[in-house]
Amino acid sequence: MLWASYPPGADIGLHNSVINSITQSGNTNFLYDFYQMGGGESLTFPGYHIFASGIILVTGMPDYIAQSIIVALFSSFIVLAAYLITKAAWTESSALIVAFLVAVSRFDIEMLLWGGYPNVITLLLIPLTLYFYLQKDRFSFTPFIISTSILVSSIFLTHSLSSVIFVGITFAIAILVMIAPKSLGTLRKHVLYLLLPIFGGLILVSPFLADAVPTYLRANSAFTGTTDINSALLSTRILPLSIILPLFAILVLFFFLSKEYIGRFFSLQAIVFFIWLLFPLILTQGFLFGLYIDYNRFLYFIILPVIVLIGLFIDHGSLTFARIIDNFRVLSGQMQKIKKTTNKFFIKMLGRMTRKTIYASFVLGLLLVVFLVFPIFVTPWEGNRVQSFYQVMDNSGYQAIQWAEQNTPSGSVFVSDALYGWWFSGFAQRPTLSAVDPQYLTVSRELFPAKNASLVLDTDYMIDNGYIQVREDGGYLSRHNPEILAKLNWTYFPYSFFNFNTNQIKIEYQINRTVPQQVHLDALSVRDMQLLMGNENGSATIIVSRSNDLFNYTQFTTIYKGLPFVNITATINSTVNGVSIDFISYSVESKGTILQYDNRTVGWIDQGVKAFGQLIFLGNLPDVSTTIPNPPPYDITVQYALNGTSEGQIQMLASAYSVTDSLQFYKDKDTENKYFDPIIASNLDHTQQPIPNPSSLTIFDYRAALQQWSVSYIANRIFEQNPKFADDPTFSLVFINNEIAIFKVKANVSIAGS
Repeated sequence: MLWASYPPGADIGLHNSVINSITQSGNTNFLYDFYQMGGGESLTFPGYHIFASGIILVTGMPDYIAQSIIVALFSSFIVLAAYLITKAAWTESSALIVAFLVAVSRFDIEMLLWGGYPNVITLLLIPLTLYFYLQKDRFSFTPFIISTSILVSSIFLTHSLSSVIFVGITFAIAILVMIAPKSLGTLRKHVLYLLLPIFGGLILVSPFLADAVPTYLRANSAFTGTTDINSALLSTRILPLSIILPLFAILVLFFFLSKEYIGRFFSLQAIVFFIWLLFPLILTQGFLFGLYIDYNRFLYFIILPVIVLIGLFIDHGSLTFARIIDNFRVLSGQMQKIKKTTNKFFIKMLGRMTRKTIYASFVLGLLLVVFLVFPIFVTPWEGNRVQSFYQVMDNSGYQAIQWAEQNTPSGSVFVSDALYGWWFSGFAQRPTLSAVDPQYLTVSRELFPAKNASLVLDTDYMIDNGYIQVREDGGYLSRHNPEILAKLNWTYFPYSFFNFNTNQIKIEYQINRTVPQQVHLDALSVRDMQLLMGNENGSATIIVSRSNDLFNYTQFTTIYKGLPFVNITATINSTVNGVSIDFISYSVESKGTILQYDNRTVGWIDQGVKAFGQLIFLGNLPDVSTTIPNPPPYDITVQYALNGTSEGQIQMLASAYSVTDSLQFYKDKDTENKYFDPIIASNLDHTQQPIPNPSSLTIFDYRAALQQWSVSYIANRIFEQNPKFADDPTFSLVFINNEIAIFKVKANVSIAGS
């Protein structure tokens, strides 16, 4: 965890923001985080953080060191808990095998490395509590209820999802015990031993739960039905059936092992592990019945019963092989005596091969195979790679955090990327809007701060009409000027299809009819940038004006409510007598392969994502060429001839959207043309046909967003983006090192054109 000095993962920053919120002076509200996503309602259950804050206050250790030590300690106890419950349910030999496998489990180690600290605590508490259930006969009633109630209350206080999993497992076991107690070798009254600790745990933490439960139901996206979060989850976090179906298939193996170890197919031990695996496994398919959550998180609850199953097969297989070989050894020894042959080496080897040594040899061999072959276990070198993958912080990053803590007002709102932003909020103790993708959010109120943070870091303007999206980086960054994105029907995330870069837009001109000259658009200075709403929000237009000593160039990018094409219009005029403009050329970056092109239109198809794009040229028609000096992804040049005039205008329409995913239309080039040629022609004739039931326009203006969220500073780690802030008079650079640049938002931010 401390291989790179700082523990890896971003979630440690979230935990530190909770710890710092708890330890502030005054009354503590465990459901409020002063720093994450600008500060606000929080659904992070505080059990781990209360414990960690106490350790930090007592020892004075650096926050990240204390958290690493605490969670590593609790993680190591998972090995002990796995040993205890396997020994109680099955045998001591299988328990020792399971303990080793848990120690090298990738999922526990990886959870430490990405920062799932509260979940690590509950992954210890759940098997420990189930162990008490299986060992209930060793306790009198009162000590059992008290001890298990404390364990259950700790689960409730520490991790919400773990609480749901534990309660679901326990109630399912209780129902089966009530239905068939004799088949399971138990009594119906033992259901009290299962259920009373749950009610006891609820009573112990009832002051917290009284506020937490209604807040959770009101604010959690799984219950509020937040469309963006749900759509993002369905696009990215559904587990493949290649993982899920085998797990369903192995459930029945616990009953066969019960027959081998206990003497009957149905036993309480088999039911406990069967339900322990089945319940979270069913929840991985929660989208089928309207439960929207990060389904990958259920794998962490599944892994321990799966490891127990593997350990049992290693133990049982080794015992079986040892018994067979030992019987063969005895039989061979008898045969040697009968034949009265002498082979001293063979006899000596047989004498040393006891059943225990044969068993141990097979166990070691199978452990080595499992350790090296199965992906759920991690080798030291693989662990180092995983650690590097999740590593967020280093000296340069922490230097910027310390600078912010020491040199900015305590209430300053920062914007940063998802991973660094969580560290920033927790350790700089500044309200921070982190650009977190929706699928990683659970609190509904965090969605819009996260989306705005993402857009502030990425672009200056965005307009979305539910069918097509356009982004414009403005005049200070030559990248997306504009970018046209398709709203695909199979994923939440829009897909970039067209891109116009100012460094790929060329103006060719002459002064007094002398030698032809040229200049790229990014060499012109920015005069004005603004986003204007049309009549009754029926359209929105991004306007970027540039100029130099010779030209004025203004580009208008307009998107309409309910219309699938973006209108891109540009005007140019010379400001000096004798300056004549010959050509304006656009090298267009696009996805897919060209279907058709001429001076009226160009059509593309991207088979990989089943998206179609089209440019339509209006007014002064250009020459379109696929022979251009720029390498891919620039695949066409659109050249407008202005014939030596002093002013001119160009206009084009752009659209990109999902098309059929039926493979019959993609067999070959002729089949594609036959299908898409009528679509291209139809768009030429009816370029602005409204879409039925159009969505409202969603717009983003970076100046408005900065004011709306009271942003004071931008912490940028993508240095290619620095000109977007450094050249914009809205910002000033106040800190920079080799990894982080911090820009201050000037107080006199104005929203031009609004």
